[in-house]
Amino acid sequence: MARHKMYFNHEIPTSVVEIVKAVCGDYDRRERQIKYGTLTGETLEKYVYLNNVVNTALEDIDVGMRRDMLRDIQQRRGYDFSMCSSCISKNAYYRRKRKLIYDIAVGLALIPVHK
Repeated sequence: MARHKMYFNHEIPTSVVEIVKAVCGDYDRRERQIKYGTLTGETLEKYVYLNNVVNTALEDIDVGMRRDMLRDIQQRRGYDFSMCSSCISKNAYYRRKRKLIYDIAVGLALIPVHK
């Protein structure tokens, strides 16, 4: 199996990146449960918290690319298979994707904030 390239300016442990990808991967299910489910109490609070962390991190991404960038993380796609590739350069795509993963990790308190 080929090794995945990691494009990070900040050193983020691979395990943290995998946690962020898992949180993003479960975003749609949590969103449906929040809107249509019968969740109450602590479970509902955690679902809302996790989705708010992702939504807050997505605010730095251009409005038209937010859903596509989230889908790329969820489906583990890179630039070549992304819907964003038609409107953004490869370097800018990976910069924004790295920043998004970093912001989600910071929001989940998985890594300290780099200044």
